[in-house]
Amino acid sequence: MTLPNMSPIETRLREMLAQKYVAIIRVNSGERAVNAADALISAGFKLIEVTMTVPGAVDIIKELSARQRDGVMIGAGTVMNAPDARQCIEKGAQFVVSPICEPDIIRPCRDAGVVVIPAGLTPTEIVYAWRMGAHVVKVYPAGSIGGPAYIRALRGPLPEIPLWVSGMLTAREASEYLKAGVQLVGLGAELLPAGLMDAGDWDMLSQHAHRLLVAARGEVEA
Repeated sequence: MTLPNMSPIETRLREMLAQKYVAIIRVNSGERAVNAADALISAGFKLIEVTMTVPGAVDIIKELSARQRDGVMIGAGTVMNAPDARQCIEKGAQFVVSPICEPDIIRPCRDAGVVVIPAGLTPTEIVYAWRMGAHVVKVYPAGSIGGPAYIRALRGPLPEIPLWVSGMLTAREASEYLKAGVQLVGLGAELLPAGLMDAGDWDMLSQHAHRLLVAARGEVEA
């Protein structure tokens, strides 16, 4: 629901922050990426990030975005330059995530009304990204320098900047990061076991991902 006096970008950002959990797809084939996305959406994920390391990532973003499933947002990850950002936006990406902070990536996203999430690690880098126009800042690589404890330390001087953490996170670690003060967490490898993907057992993968999402939320599965 769009609230009065709220622009589309504010609405999109509000919806992302309400969801909290992003499913990250980083696989070795386009077909596998599409099947994984369908399984993750069936599992209950509303935020799906397709990284640019996936073969044919831009076309996959286009295909998934065109389906217009209720409440589902498709984004692009590991975006390293402005041309790739523009391509992803043109194909329907609703959010763009980068492991670096590059103003030339931020600018076209903001111009197009797309949520942009560049990275920073130190307080100086995080504030710089925010001042350059980031809607959320990806703290990367947070796990290498203290994990949730580092986020708690950042929250003292930087209480208002929305933060994202992703990488090789487990569902349990995701909930710990949220408690520490991030607004978004990305789950990837744990959601997509190689054995299930190799077997093409997408129904089982969906059930597996659903259990992890329930666990990350701290819910009890019915």
